[in-house]
Amino acid sequence: MACGGIHDHIGGGFSRYSTDKKWLVPHFEKMLYDNALLLMAYVAAYQHTKEERFADVAHRTADYILRELTDEQGGFYCGHDADSEGVEGKYYVFTPEEVKTVLGETGGAEFCRLYDIINSGNFDGESIPNRINATEDGWNREYPRLQKLYDYRLQRTQLHKDDKILLSWNGWTIIALTKAGQALGEKRYLDAAIKAHQFIRKEMTDENDRLYLRWRDGEAANAGQLDDYAMYTLGL
Repeated sequence: MACGGIHDHIGGGFSRYSTDKKWLVPHFEKMLYDNALLLMAYVAAYQHTKEERFADVAHRTADYILRELTDEQGGFYCGHDADSEGVEGKYYVFTPEEVKTVLGETGGAEFCRLYDIINSGNFDGESIPNRINATEDGWNREYPRLQKLYDYRLQRTQLHKDDKILLSWNGWTIIALTKAGQALGEKRYLDAAIKAHQFIRKEMTDENDRLYLRWRDGEAANAGQLDDYAMYTLGL
């Protein structure tokens, strides 16, 4: 899965599901709960095997949540839609010429070789970055050229963000970031989990210590259900 196009090799995180057996072409929508559960899975894989590739995927997934799905007050948003300007996947795909325009001939050619960006395309004439058949190491998540491509993608077209904060999904994410922070030695993941807990106590808990199901634009609403209490309790 981490080699396939279901994994965002530029910005981190996973799409909802694959439409093929190779994990190449996803439904491009990204959801918080999927990424929280996958983060836990890759952290567990790293702890069990000590293989750095699992830690790398966990870092990229956690960083995506912190960078793109975290409210300034600490709660976590639901996710990103699949479409940009009415076209599914437009945000994620590239042509070789476009990559070379951003990264230059040498850097662009290297990215295209490492991430299967080909002239004929692997998805409707364009290419989803992937490493399914890769034989060389990919770029480090902090590599400046990868950051440059990420910054360009943000400006090229926009994804709609579902900025509701759902309590049960936040519970899963608190669990995942806590596990990741402990296993990977990343204090910022632990800090984010603590801040989310503080947000829930302040904004999603009433005067009788009852939980709300969702929060958006300063308004908490709907009585918390069993999964809200269960996931938040497990997070604590």
